[in-house]
Amino acid sequence: MIHATLQDIEIARWLSRVPHPYGPADAEWFAGEVEAGRIPAYAVLDDEGFAGVIAIDPTLGYWFARDRWGRGYATEAGRALLTAHFADPAVEMVEAGYYDENPGSGRVLEKLGFEPAGAQMLPSPVLGHDVPGQKVRLTRARWETHQVAPRRRAA
Repeated sequence: MIHATLQDIEIARWLSRVPHPYGPADAEWFAGEVEAGRIPAYAVLDDEGFAGVIAIDPTLGYWFARDRWGRGYATEAGRALLTAHFADPAVEMVEAGYYDENPGSGRVLEKLGFEPAGAQMLPSPVLGHDVPGQKVRLTRARWETHQVAPRRRAA
């Protein structure tokens, strides 16, 4: 599933830490690392099957099959993973990044409470060179205040 999904160039082009091309051996290596507990990644499944992957290693990263884009999976899975991440009292912060040309990922991270931490160059295995991106950061304090549901005004 992972190998087949990452053959889609529209997914691979937004990933800075996944080799391109992504071969069957890459997928086997990744699955073995996850199974051995060396990469804390999680498969996201829905009623249709495999939807994508999310991890904090050490930055938050995720990708989803193109037919799952726009359904809120990244936000929902991100919220669940960050809840578990910040349950560890030793964790104070997590970072993430996204390409400037991928504002959708920036919106997901903003919804999760991440705040801008500056411009950065990110590797693009698909293009073979670094491209402009943004670094974002989520502190424990911001996470805790961001999770408080806004009060609704009485009608």
